[in-house]
Parts: sequence; structure tokens; C-alpha cells
Amino acid sequence: MKKFLINISLFGLFAIVFYLVIMPLWSSVLPFYMSKNVRSCMGCYGHTFTRMQDAQKTKNVDVLIIGSSHAYRGIDPRILQKDGISAFNLGSSAQTPINTKVLLHQYLEQIKPKLVVYEAYAGTMNIDGVESSLDILSNNKIDINSIKMANEVHNLLAYNTLIFSGFRQTFGLNKTFNEVANQGVDTYISPTGYVETKFRNNIFNNENISKWDLRETQKEEFENNIQYIKSKGIDVYIIQAPITNTLYKSINNNKEIDQFLSKLGHYKNYQNLVELKDSTDFFDNNHLNQIGVEKFNLILSKDLKNILTKK
Repeated sequence: MKKFLINISLFGLFAIVFYLVIMPLWSSVLPFYMSKNVRSCMGCYGHTFTRMQDAQKTKNVDVLIIGSSHAYRGIDPRILQKDGISAFNLGSSAQTPINTKVLLHQYLEQIKPKLVVYEAYAGTMNIDGVESSLDILSNNKIDINSIKMANEVHNLLAYNTLIFSGFRQTFGLNKTFNEVANQGVDTYISPTGYVETKFRNNIFNNENISKWDLRETQKEEFENNIQYIKSKGIDVYIIQAPITNTLYKSINNNKEIDQFLSKLGHYKNYQNLVELKDSTDFFDNNHLNQIGVEKFNLILSKDLKNILTKK
């Protein structure tokens, strides 16, 4: 029996080592259809790779912006700069509170902002965080925080992408990768973390009635993130960026979301505080185009200036 247990243990150890070595090699050389359990997507969308590279070089800004694509596509540091506010945008696609946590632990103390603007789109607290985890693991540095995030979303694709990306990082395979700044209607504005979307008409006209069913795990992580920021002596300004009126009106528990967020600190919902048209100021049902961004940011920038002036 003892010999059997020893043999099983040795085989298990061999299997783990074999998997950690062979899986990254397999995924590196074989086409996608033969390695579907790895979703490494370096430079696929959102300019995440370049933005994370810029994040690693950013220090001592007035404002750090975190949150979903509503953040990195909706808050333009160039507009804030006109009011004398330096900012970096650390938002990412479908970034849930679980994903925000890893970025805060990696970059908050390095960037040292005076204020964190936490864009809180309820839709990101309604999902599991796998999509954003794959995006971040593929394009960001791999460290203990990345491992914790993969473990928290507890998904095979996330684990495999973690291993694959760690392999690439260890052997310096990302050093020669260059992400194109212009991708279709999107342009990355270096080194701000912001992605500008040129004018494009919104074609979404109808929405089904629905509600946001916030996951308790995401709500808890959201609260933990706020406490973590405050523990570093940094103030937090929680916001909701505008979405189309059609989409907003189709959601029947907006007041419930407002109540939850307002209990956590300084909060403002910018829906209906900015005069925006669904057809011309958005490029889809919940993302502003550059025309809408400029309208929204003019008001947001004034609010941020008032907050920073009082500090």
C-alpha cells in the first residue's frame, strides 16, 4: 500500500510538471482549434496590452480611473487636463470588482493618485469576471495577484491562460510585441490609458425590460476595493457613466443600484445630468462615442476639480 501511494504521488507530480511545460508549448505552436482551452488574447481588443505597459510607467497623477469599458472609453484624460487635472485610465473591458482588485493591488501604490474615480457599471457586478480575467491575464504582468484572480474566478480557461501568459513572461516572449494604436474606429491615446472611438451612429433602438441582479461576491469585492483604496489614504469618487436613455429606462431597478452605491461613499449617477442623444452621442447601447465623451467629461471634469480643490 505504501509503495502504491508513493507511485501515485510521483505520477501526480510528473503529471503536473508535464502539464505546466507541455500546455504552453502546445498552445504556442498549434492553431486555435487545437488549443481551445487556452484563451490568450494579446492585443485582441481594447488596447489592454499597451495600456498596461503605460500603467507600469505612470506615477503621481491627480486621478486614477478604474472600471469597465465605460471608464477607458468614456473618460478622456486630455479633457481633464484642460482643467489642470492629470489622470490615467486603468479601466478594462468587462472589468468586474474581482478584476479591479488585481489592478489596484498591482498599480495603486505605484501610481499614487490623489483621487480614484471608480466607474461602477452595474452590468459588471452581474457577471462572473472570466472575460475580463482572460483579457488581463493575456495582456498584463503575471504575479501573485494574477494567481489570486484566476483562483477566484475558478475557471479552466483562466487557469490555462495564467500558465500560458506566465510562460511567455518568464521567457521574454512579449518583448517584441507591438500593438497597433489605430484599430478600426478605435485609437489609443498614449500614455493616458484612454481609447477614443470616432463618431459612429448607435443602431440599437429597442431594449427588453430587465433588471440588474448583482452577485453577492461582486458586491463584496466592490466594497473591499473601496476599503483598500481608503486604507492607502486615497479618496474615492464612485460614478455611473451615462448609457443610452433607451437602455437605462429598460432597467427596472436603477434606484436600487443608486441606493447600494451611495451607501459606500461619495457617489454620483451622471445619467440624465448630461444632455445626450441615443443616436448621435453613443456608438452602441451603452458606450459613448467621442462626441458624447466630450459632453460628459466637461461636467465630470468640473466636479473632479471641485473635489481636488477641497483636498
